[in-house]
Amino acid sequence: MTSGLFSKLGDGTVLAVDVAELPIDPARAYEVGQRIAASVNRARLSGYLLSVLPREIYKRCCAFLPNHSRHYVILPEFPGSAEGYNGLLDQARTRLGTDCVTLVRGGERRADGAFLVETRDGEQHRLGAPGLGPDGEPIEGPIFLADDVAPQRGDVRHPDAVFVHKAQTVSRLSAKVPAANGICLNYPTGIVDPAHELLLEARDTLRDSSLSPEAPVFDAAMMADAELAYSYLEQAEMNATGLALTVRKQINGKSFNNSEITMWDVGSLILGLLAAVELELAPADRIYRRIKKIMASLPVIQDGDAAYPPTLINVRDASIERRGFDACDFARLTSAVTRAAQHTALADASSQLMGKWQIAGLMQGGVLNNILKTRIQSSYLSHCAHYQTRVLPALGQLETRSPYREAFAGETVADRTVNLLYTVDKIGILPTEPLLLEYVELGPSAECAVLTDVFLGAMKHHFDQTGQLLAPSETPIDTAPWFVYQGFDLGHETRWNVSYRKGREVVFEPVASSPYGIFSTKAAYLWYAVRPCRHTRKMLDMAQEHARIDGFGMSSGLFLDGYAQMKNHADLNTNGIVLQALAHLKSRTR
Repeated sequence: MTSGLFSKLGDGTVLAVDVAELPIDPARAYEVGQRIAASVNRARLSGYLLSVLPREIYKRCCAFLPNHSRHYVILPEFPGSAEGYNGLLDQARTRLGTDCVTLVRGGERRADGAFLVETRDGEQHRLGAPGLGPDGEPIEGPIFLADDVAPQRGDVRHPDAVFVHKAQTVSRLSAKVPAANGICLNYPTGIVDPAHELLLEARDTLRDSSLSPEAPVFDAAMMADAELAYSYLEQAEMNATGLALTVRKQINGKSFNNSEITMWDVGSLILGLLAAVELELAPADRIYRRIKKIMASLPVIQDGDAAYPPTLINVRDASIERRGFDACDFARLTSAVTRAAQHTALADASSQLMGKWQIAGLMQGGVLNNILKTRIQSSYLSHCAHYQTRVLPALGQLETRSPYREAFAGETVADRTVNLLYTVDKIGILPTEPLLLEYVELGPSAECAVLTDVFLGAMKHHFDQTGQLLAPSETPIDTAPWFVYQGFDLGHETRWNVSYRKGREVVFEPVASSPYGIFSTKAAYLWYAVRPCRHTRKMLDMAQEHARIDGFGMSSGLFLDGYAQMKNHADLNTNGIVLQALAHLKSRTR
């Protein structure tokens, strides 16, 4: 059930749904209905489902559809009594042949072409082109003045159509609009579709004063954090390769270290070292020598016409631990090397390394493929694909595809945002990275900026509802299952979830109740660096208070249950990204 199926249907096509096949289980019925709604919404059909569906089936599966044609009757004044008002409303519904009627007064025409009207309860509506107005307020529409509508010409086609009737009295209304356009069947028109709900929630929450932008601050305490994070990179260094241990943990004086490193972590190491140069944490020449050693040590797999770095290597001697190719990790490494190339002392080494890579043969239809043990896999449907499209042009790959970019289409901001959220849902849990890394390393794209707004608004909304302060990201942890993915999860019943492997099973749990819910240290620093405000400062304060391990590095994170630290447990990716965030923050204060 995809939007592509619906987008190919021509005008006048009838879509039949076999109601006998709809499941009785309400949760499953909702899922089926949601898939139908999402696909139809994207295609912007002229009507969702005809009201010939039995009322209970419709109510069970389709009553949450976010858009409904409605009729607004503009009156000079409302009747003085509730009895008079209800009687007038019943008359309007009878004459128009639909229950989707709202009595309003006003009718002022705004400069943007919208009508401003007010209900009996004082609630204001703007009717016009659907989406968000210049001031951020929602507009319902498109608008059709009933006196100008000629349905037989087929000019009423939009599922969000608003029909405006101006009348001195309801008795003068004429039902010129086909009743089939009013499909709400007296069900509430409140938005329950999760993408639309999130859009509106985020818009409202972002007005909160605690999310108002503030001037970024870089102080002595943050410099001390940078020094601590850099100490991890120094202590974990392998002299032979310049690489670093990816996870370090100490128990009763004994060290337990991970000596396998992905290309993602190599990228974080290089970017962390470059940040250390910007923060003047060590002599630049010394750091440059280490970066050159890292670049020279990285192996390259020759595979026919293709040449690429392997999936996993050993930090001690750079030997290959796992063959294959990870497109997302490669994008992170490429971002690091292209950034290093901007430093004169590293330009030649960066050019030599990138000259060894030949990835044209791994590209298919604008998408960089992963190479797994037994198969080739597209990297398109991932949250890293958009980040890749920002990075790969540096390697001559100019025609790249992004699911974010392709979804970010529509006539209005609301359409574009909701379409993007549907794609995020389809991909899966959205963590802080690489979303905010795009901000720090490349500057935000339009898609990145929208998702950052929604993400931040959703975190603040969760805090307002539960008092729980979130900083979600994928994180190594100090107990089985050892690594968890967590973040924003539009497609599940709960919005914030943790995902991890339990044997061959992939487990999803609400972050609020999971024993593996983590407040990510690197996420807290990234959020404040990118969007400084009172709320993200609260996140940073939490990390500064609880995540420091003196003489060791920044802890990977805190358990959400009590915000207890993962004691004596730190990792390369966290400390490298903390350095990136702090360098970005310092650059913004100059």
